Amino acid sequence: MKPTKRRFTSLGTVLCASLVLLAACTNGQDTQPAAKAPVKEGDSTLNTSGLPIVKAPLTLNMLAGQSPLHGEWKDKLLWKEAEKRTGIHIEWTLVPQANLEEKKNLLLASGEIPDAFYGGGITSQDMISYGQQGVFLPLNDLIDKYAPNFKKITQQYPEVLKGITSPDGKIYALPKMSTNPTHRLNNKLFLNQKWLDEGSLKMPGTPDELYQVLKAFKAKDAARVPLGGTDIGGIIRTLTGAWGLQNRGSSNSYLDYNEKTNELRFFPTDPNYKEVLEYVRKLYAEGLLDSEIFTNTVPILTAKINKGIIGGFPSINTVPAGQKRTDYAGLPQALKGPYGDQLWSGMTSVLQNQGAFVITKKDKNPEATMRWADYFIDGEGAVLYWMGVEGKTYEMKDGKYRFVQDIVNNPNGLTLDQGISRDLVAPFTTHPIVREERFAWDTGEGLPEVIQAAKNLQPFAPKEIWPAFLYTKEENERMIALGNDIHTYIFEMQTQFITGKAPFTKWDEYVTTIKKMGLDEYMKINKAAYDRYKSR
Repeated sequence: MKPTKRRFTSLGTVLCASLVLLAACTNGQDTQPAAKAPVKEGDSTLNTSGLPIVKAPLTLNMLAGQSPLHGEWKDKLLWKEAEKRTGIHIEWTLVPQANLEEKKNLLLASGEIPDAFYGGGITSQDMISYGQQGVFLPLNDLIDKYAPNFKKITQQYPEVLKGITSPDGKIYALPKMSTNPTHRLNNKLFLNQKWLDEGSLKMPGTPDELYQVLKAFKAKDAARVPLGGTDIGGIIRTLTGAWGLQNRGSSNSYLDYNEKTNELRFFPTDPNYKEVLEYVRKLYAEGLLDSEIFTNTVPILTAKINKGIIGGFPSINTVPAGQKRTDYAGLPQALKGPYGDQLWSGMTSVLQNQGAFVITKKDKNPEATMRWADYFIDGEGAVLYWMGVEGKTYEMKDGKYRFVQDIVNNPNGLTLDQGISRDLVAPFTTHPIVREERFAWDTGEGLPEVIQAAKNLQPFAPKEIWPAFLYTKEENERMIALGNDIHTYIFEMQTQFITGKAPFTKWDEYVTTIKKMGLDEYMKINKAAYDRYKSR
């Protein structure tokens, strides 16, 4: 995961003539609702359970973000099979993900909206603002009556329902979720086991032992980069738990909970956070941390690993190591810090994205639409979404769902994601689905060393994980103003402290500056959001 630099996005209001808008946003497809009669409860054409969902064919218009991998959706095996099973045909308006924010805002501003946004870039701000305006339908009753799969998830994981309930008590969207602990433990530290063995070194159990291991890596060969990565946030999240920070997971930027005072805490001003930055500064100053950590990308990191110069890196999996990944192993346990803290805080909530699916006021068939979306959350629908059709895209091996060889070892050199995307849309999307361990065997989270790393760290994960908090429309407006400035300043100073451009003698000045930027108001708003979350 990238470090949270700017969590908040302004809601752009753009006006555009409808003809120009449609030409820009439809990707050559018609967004106007097809003629159809409403399918309501009690209507003989709506099946309230089982398949098909409707007795008479029904067409719905949906907007979705389109990954460069995906190509056209209408001919994909996934949607053809889904239509056969459910009786519902989807007319897709596909928008390249790079342009999704702009196109979504144009549609919402003009009122030329589809029946639903399916992974359509709806933010939590959008969800509440347009929900209260009546553009997005409240889903509470629809979920209760027509979404048994989603209801089951919320019963098992109450934080999901609490995390999507708006301040007005209404639910305006279905979320993207993950129950796979290997995926949710998104920040694991992998070290070069071969280098450890060559130096007769043990896996570190404390930050100081990690420092000694990295020093030994460097002493063996000055050309080595003992610790690499693709962003500084991953390095910091590797360490915060050892100082008792980020003890409610990583979904709420810089917020956690002070166990001593029983209060919400803004930890970037905490003395322990200063110690974390001092530790990272030491690694950077001594050449133990990649000097290019602030500009690295995954391809750059992979190239360095292929050169045999990287001793370790934090990541959700070992995919950046490519074919050399077998040299890397995860920590046997969380690092134990100087004050006895032993926590692995780089873990996200089951609730991954709050605005994955919304139904708009244009939809004349919200009941059928809700049943359609719920179908892919569990059971045969989830198998179809993630794996496709048995014998065509997947097969069962030793009781596990595995993609066919034409996908995992494509003779034409397609990558795994490219192979999957020919018939499915799972890679790089934000849809109202559940990422489960049973569908991960052929992904980075299914690699043996990654599964083992997660098992090692899971006992040290925070016992309570917060999803991202929801704010009222008024609170959002203030958080945009306050959060952008505060978060940007924190990231800039974090970089300066680590690189030595700002000495730690300026720490008090740094804290004072954040307070002057409106930290009290920032925390008051977050306290209100936290109190609402806890009260549900």
